[in-house]
Amino acid sequence: MNGLSILPSYTDYFHLNDATTGLNNAAVWMGTILGIPLVQPVPDRYGRKKSILVATIITFLGIVLQAAAQNIAMFVVGRIIIGFGTCLSNVSAPPLLAELLPPRSRSYVLGISFSCFYVGGLLSAIVNYGSQNIPSTWAWRLPSLLQFIPSLIAVTLLQFIPESPRWLIANGHEEHAKEVLAVLGGGRSDDALVNAAVEMHDIKTTIAREAAAYPRSPWKELFSTPANLKRVGLLVLFGVMIETLGNFIVSYYLTRILSQAGITDTHRQTQINVIIQCWAFTVAVAGSFLLDVIGRRLQTMIGMVGMAVTLYMLGALIKVYGDSTDISKNYGILAIIFLFQGSYSFSITPMTSLYPTEICQYKLRAAGAAVFGGVDAGLGLLMSFTMSFAISDLGWRFYLINASWNVILTGLVFLFFVETKGLQLEEIALKFGDDFITEGYNVDSTSANSTNEGGGKLNKGQLTEHEVM
Repeated sequence: MNGLSILPSYTDYFHLNDATTGLNNAAVWMGTILGIPLVQPVPDRYGRKKSILVATIITFLGIVLQAAAQNIAMFVVGRIIIGFGTCLSNVSAPPLLAELLPPRSRSYVLGISFSCFYVGGLLSAIVNYGSQNIPSTWAWRLPSLLQFIPSLIAVTLLQFIPESPRWLIANGHEEHAKEVLAVLGGGRSDDALVNAAVEMHDIKTTIAREAAAYPRSPWKELFSTPANLKRVGLLVLFGVMIETLGNFIVSYYLTRILSQAGITDTHRQTQINVIIQCWAFTVAVAGSFLLDVIGRRLQTMIGMVGMAVTLYMLGALIKVYGDSTDISKNYGILAIIFLFQGSYSFSITPMTSLYPTEICQYKLRAAGAAVFGGVDAGLGLLMSFTMSFAISDLGWRFYLINASWNVILTGLVFLFFVETKGLQLEEIALKFGDDFITEGYNVDSTSANSTNEGGGKLNKGQLTEHEVM
């Protein structure tokens, strides 16, 4: 949408103003909100893989409608359907990855997973840059249609990805789960099968204890204990942060910022959009690998301080030099935009898929993702409608207000965020007070090479012959 907004063929075709620009941007969030009721029951009942497949098909239908839009109504309906499918995939893929990955790689793989948001942004920016000279509505229809490529890739590759062993065990497919664990552990040798049996024993123990502690529906249990209420509070706080730290305006209203900075040439704006996506992806990948070095909490605060400082600078520079025709001053403002985007990409982007997945137990994971997604989508919808007017009416003052809000959010992160660096998921549960998870067996951090969530160290002699075979 950021790239389309730069194209005159798109804005002229729909005769966009502040209201209709906000509506087109907000449509995807409407779809996300409509999808919230399904994001817990579908992946929990039918599996993470099937949920992703359904989401991909839904998204493809929305893409076709958007590309074929004859008016704003048709465009908006297409975007709503895309938002519906995206919502379902966003709460299915991260749990699948988290439940397949060992702790040693969980942070950077999940971080890189969401960082690929910028790969999509980069491809979109490149396509928009190339299509800007098409002398017809295909200048914006082609970028819209090419959104189907990730859907096609997903459908093609999904058959080669295993289902979550935790979901398989929880739904009675233990032999399949053991095979998945063995393959993830290195193959189907006797040692791999024995190790898979040990891991499966840990998972069964964890699931049984969670079921005993949380016997009701995930939605009731999510609000039933102080530990779970703390989880909900963090999910809400993080969901608010995602949409209000300032990245929303860079993602959806880069054209407005560049115009306020004195950079109004369409060709130059599309170039900048391509470069900023490359920069953001590079920084996000670096941040993903540093999460287990710096720590989730500290890295988040470092990025938020950077965002607050750069937004203060951006507002001041636009105030003083926004109307300047001096190229050096214009590009000084652009440098601040890059520093802001780098701060967000370094800290928040890698955390987006990781943190909400880590802090919730298996039974609560999909429901927790729905809470996080609901807050994210609700704020996204609100911001879509209001940002266009706020940027137009407040001008440079808007960035100072946003920066001050970031200072408040940084304080809340300092006070309430739970550090999860290097911890097994059971050990994370202990940080919230869920002692029942590890009662009766020893949690050993040296088991970080395990491919499952279980932190308990069991001897092979503790397993029955049936469990090993």
